[in-house]
Amino acid sequence: MASLSSRPRKRRVSGVSQWELAWRRLKMNKAALAGLVIVGVIGVMALLDQLIALYPPNCNVGTTPNCPNPGPKPDVWAIGIPPSWSFPFGTNLAGQDVYSQIVYGARAAFLVGIGATAIALAIATLIGLVAGYFGGWVDNVLMRLTEVVLVLPFFLILLVFLRILFTLSPGASGGLLVIILVIGAFSWPGPARIIRGEVLRVREFEYVAASRQIGASGFRILFRHLFPNTLHIIIVLSTLQIAGSILTEAAVSFLGFGDPNSITWGRQLADASEAVKQAWWAGLAPGIFITLLVMGFNLLGNGLRDALDPRLRE
Repeated sequence: MASLSSRPRKRRVSGVSQWELAWRRLKMNKAALAGLVIVGVIGVMALLDQLIALYPPNCNVGTTPNCPNPGPKPDVWAIGIPPSWSFPFGTNLAGQDVYSQIVYGARAAFLVGIGATAIALAIATLIGLVAGYFGGWVDNVLMRLTEVVLVLPFFLILLVFLRILFTLSPGASGGLLVIILVIGAFSWPGPARIIRGEVLRVREFEYVAASRQIGASGFRILFRHLFPNTLHIIIVLSTLQIAGSILTEAAVSFLGFGDPNSITWGRQLADASEAVKQAWWAGLAPGIFITLLVMGFNLLGNGLRDALDPRLRE
């Protein structure tokens, strides 16, 4: 008879969390990884703007006597110079280095994208959770409010806000903050409806019913059970929302309603559009970077959707 000590021991198998499984799926998605790399590279550029920029963003290289020139020093005035070793993306007709403005514009793009998305998803999450969980008249009121905001021409409202701001105070700063606030305040209805739909599904689960039976408060059920189970939807929505906010800001600045005190890619496009024949390269780089960053967030968002919720792959 074999002794107890000779019996084979059962190996303890450690479980794998849903987040670990999602990360494994994400790593197998080449398109999502490409999007992550694009967003990461431009994000590092935004963080290190003062270290990697060759010139200050508003510096008229070669024409302003007191303009700091830490980078390569040209022998002639740098007005409308094509891309070269001294100026990787060339200069515009104001003598400003396009590459340096691209670097500083990346920071503005991330500020607008992340700031507006944080505001929009905070509102959307709260409304979606409350409407989906309580239902009834609460759901009806919140969804009617959502539909009203959804049909408002928020882009025109944003343009009016900015026009009033800069008309009353021509030298006022804070236009970028106004853009962030207005985009965030008017772009929550779509995400709110998606989050509500997920809450309607999750609230029927047995553990939610069990929580009600033992007397758990609505607040505890909302943020202890429903919110964690809608977090994957919120993460996916955040990446897509950031891309949309960046495009909106670029459109506003391109139309001439942006903050004149901020360096943005949309403002670069607007300035370059007035001198396409003389310096076509001045608008090429900002257009490419807007496309890359928006595409990167979209690829990452699609990859996160497939990784966090495999049911949506079909």
